Amino acid sequence: MHDVRWRVLARAHPWYLLPAASLGLALFAPPAAQAQAAVPADSGQQTLPTIVVTATRLRQPDFDVPAAVGVVTRDQIVDAAPAVSLVQSLARVPGVVAQDRQSYAQDAQISIRGFGSRASFGVRGIRLLVDGIPVSRPDGQGQTDAFDLATAERIEILRGPFSALYGNAAGGVIQIFTRDGPPRPTFGVSMLVGSYGTVTQRLDAGGTVGDVNYVVDGTHFRTDGYRRHSAAERNNLRAKFRYDLGKDASLTVLFNGENQPHAEDPSGLTRQQARDDPRFAVPGVYTFGAGESHRDRQLGLVYEQQLGQDDQVHVTGYGGTRRVVQFLRFSGSSANGGGAVVDLDDDSRGGGARWIHSFSAATPLDLIVGIEYDRLHELRKGWVNAGGREGGLRRNEDDVSSQTGEYVQAEWKPGRWRLDVGLRHSGVKFGSDDHYVTADDPDDSGSRRFTSTDPVAGVLYRVSPHLNVYANYGQGFETPTLSEFAYRSDGQAGFNESLRPSRSRDYEAGLKGAWERAKFDLAIFRITTVDDIIVAASNDGRDSYDNATSTRRHGLELSITQALPAGFDAYLAYTWLQARFGGGPFDGKYMPGVPRQTVYGALDWRYRPFGFSTSLSAAWRDRVYVDNQNVGAAASRAVLNYRLGFEQHAARWHFREFASINNLLDRRYIGAVVVNASNGRSYQPAPGRNITLGVSASYAF
Repeated sequence: MHDVRWRVLARAHPWYLLPAASLGLALFAPPAAQAQAAVPADSGQQTLPTIVVTATRLRQPDFDVPAAVGVVTRDQIVDAAPAVSLVQSLARVPGVVAQDRQSYAQDAQISIRGFGSRASFGVRGIRLLVDGIPVSRPDGQGQTDAFDLATAERIEILRGPFSALYGNAAGGVIQIFTRDGPPRPTFGVSMLVGSYGTVTQRLDAGGTVGDVNYVVDGTHFRTDGYRRHSAAERNNLRAKFRYDLGKDASLTVLFNGENQPHAEDPSGLTRQQARDDPRFAVPGVYTFGAGESHRDRQLGLVYEQQLGQDDQVHVTGYGGTRRVVQFLRFSGSSANGGGAVVDLDDDSRGGGARWIHSFSAATPLDLIVGIEYDRLHELRKGWVNAGGREGGLRRNEDDVSSQTGEYVQAEWKPGRWRLDVGLRHSGVKFGSDDHYVTADDPDDSGSRRFTSTDPVAGVLYRVSPHLNVYANYGQGFETPTLSEFAYRSDGQAGFNESLRPSRSRDYEAGLKGAWERAKFDLAIFRITTVDDIIVAASNDGRDSYDNATSTRRHGLELSITQALPAGFDAYLAYTWLQARFGGGPFDGKYMPGVPRQTVYGALDWRYRPFGFSTSLSAAWRDRVYVDNQNVGAAASRAVLNYRLGFEQHAARWHFREFASINNLLDRRYIGAVVVNASNGRSYQPAPGRNITLGVSASYAF
């Protein structure tokens, strides 16, 4: 009998979190001033677009980028949840569907233009980055638990063709940029309490000492969970140190450490079960102790050097480990089923370098050349689930995935025009060495190698100082992940060599407008994908995958920001998306997990003399099919949320109080769905009316 000793030790001795007892930075520290870029002086008005870098790897206003880029600022992150819910922060971005599964054993469910909707855990088809360091693995699988919203300066969401320049991510890119420490050393403490026994405690510190700027954040989180059997506990320690090396050079060191001793998994429900009792957990989760434990550590380095006026060098490197033990809600005792206790021990590392050259000429021209390499080694074992304990061995293998990428980008600005072109060549390798070979389970070793050369091109025309029109095109690809290779389409354990990467052609056009008190972004797109990877079956947390003949997505995304008199601000985001299968047995059917329409609106008011702010937001989502045949669906729903906050400054002290009421009207609805779940258990209910209260204090020395 094999025992998960590290899980027990993690409960008793979370050794690497000890520094968090004395270090941290205030959760609600005042946001750093946003970089501002004004329209030309002859316009007669000023606008304040946000500076972004993800789309082109160059710092520039989002208004001037020929791509759909969503930005969530620090004020919006703090106001949304506060600074603890990525789902609520991303709700305001058109084209993005972020859903809370109400299970910390599965992570949030995030999709962009339908990419990623099939993922039953983690994030698929979307590249995840923190300050340029990959959070996604080379096979394309990622986890958002490495995102620390409390220290985030902004979140950038790149949708559309230009995501192809990041490699194995056809859906888009989500990147968090963390803020720097304040000029003066600052110490803070904060606490949030909420419904269902939810408590978040945080100690933070930051500041500047000589040539070193630092931010350190330690957090303890626990919850009983909305649904039965959904309790969780999580500890985090994150740090960022930036060293000014002089001569226009800097070195940034990033550390992320996370320990989740255990998170219970209530599993999905049938439509009738969700209707009768949305807090219900199926009996099997108790019998087999369904849930997940993990621990995660990553160290990243970012070196930046300005070489004269025309050249820049950017170098990154990282290494990390992740251990995951997941108990599924069945025994997994069959000889060739792979077991129902999944034990993954990962070791990842990689890095990249890029050179930026600005040509000194009458017409501005920037050239970017870069290389990247990522490698993951995973020890995968599977055990029989003997009533919540590890039983006999059923799987033992070494899995490896690696990605290499070389890319070139060019940006040219002749007059009112702007032309962007790029090309990336990617090579992704997979290998599985099977050590569990028996008479009933033969050698399942295998390997695959995929390559793709993907071009992108965009053009933007400045119609006036306040209006830009753009169009772009790109090709992208998305490989299966190691988890998707792990089971054949019949559900049996073994390397699924029949899976192929999906390949997409992406067309996009849009308008961007910016005035003194208003801003809008409109994008229309069409995406055709061959061999899209889809869920063949989902059985109690174990998924198997297949390739669809083709899929077609076309849609529209709109966001409008309007400053109103007396301190009011209004925001509206709308998405219309038609995502259907083309050819094959599901021809003409809608892709499951993808709502056809979403709407988000918010009305904010700030009264700065008293440090008071309040917001009323509403989100509506169309119905969502849960299976490829479009037999079952989660009904459309509308949710209303309310928030208010106060802040005070007294000498060197800064205080903030916060309260929010989510699902103000206490509606019953399905928060997330499991695609193609067995026995119809596709529905994951969201909580009714729930409250969060928070308070923080920080002191600047």
